[in-house]
Amino acid sequence: MGRKGGMFQYADGVDKLLMLFGTLGCVGDGLMSPLTMIVLSDLVNVYGKADISISSDVVNKHALRLLYVAIGVGISAFVEGFCWTRTAERQTSRMRMKYLKSVLRQEVAFFDTQAASSSNFHVVTTISSDAHLIQDVIAEKIPNCLANIAGLVSGLLAAFFLSWRLTLASFPFTLTFVFPGVVFGKLLMSLGSKMKNAYGVAGGIAEQAISSIRTVYSYVGERRTLERFSHELQQSTDLGIKQGFAKGLMIGSMGMIFATWAFISWVGSILVIEKGETGGRVFLAGICVIMGGL
Repeated sequence: MGRKGGMFQYADGVDKLLMLFGTLGCVGDGLMSPLTMIVLSDLVNVYGKADISISSDVVNKHALRLLYVAIGVGISAFVEGFCWTRTAERQTSRMRMKYLKSVLRQEVAFFDTQAASSSNFHVVTTISSDAHLIQDVIAEKIPNCLANIAGLVSGLLAAFFLSWRLTLASFPFTLTFVFPGVVFGKLLMSLGSKMKNAYGVAGGIAEQAISSIRTVYSYVGERRTLERFSHELQQSTDLGIKQGFAKGLMIGSMGMIFATWAFISWVGSILVIEKGETGGRVFLAGICVIMGGL
């Protein structure tokens, strides 16, 4: 975790403890949907029995269980957000302090030679932006990833607990949600990187022309500069169209939910009629499978 060159190389003992409790909070946050489905499965079965009237004791019992789940998940989400946000602030603050100390250790001649250069501004801006990105990753991206992984694993475990037959039959459909996200996600990242480079080239052309506006004007290079700038922007436009098409395909692939629900309904009806399983457990097991895949 604290190896040289890693993301958490500036983490001390307190930060590691915060990340440990934050990870436990992420697990508790991911358990929200599976625990809710387990509680509701018994309630749906009670509502499905036509020969038994619903008493206030039954409603109060399940409402109290849902209250316990809400309290546990709320505490876990608070611990998750507090611990990861706090350790992100501590680590990035320590990173900025290390950079400041390294700058102050330089000789006076270093500042004399660099004072008239524009590189100081770029270095400071890069350090600030990188520190902000690292703080955003530690405070938000990592806990979200851990919570989603916990939701996937706990959702499948809850589905196996509710109806293992239905889970085994519908588990391959989970891959139909994961595969498009991975493929189109990598495609969108690649297109986004190319668009960033294209915008960078176009911005460099504009910045160069503005900084040397007298030379451009004296050599009548306005048209040539506009052509180069438009060419780079056209590349970014083409990449933007491809990116939009990829997003459309990824969103459209989520239509597999309807096919999955059709298959789960068919298999679930067979399990209820022939295997004697209860409808509430079968129905909510299917929800856990789909939510885990999503």
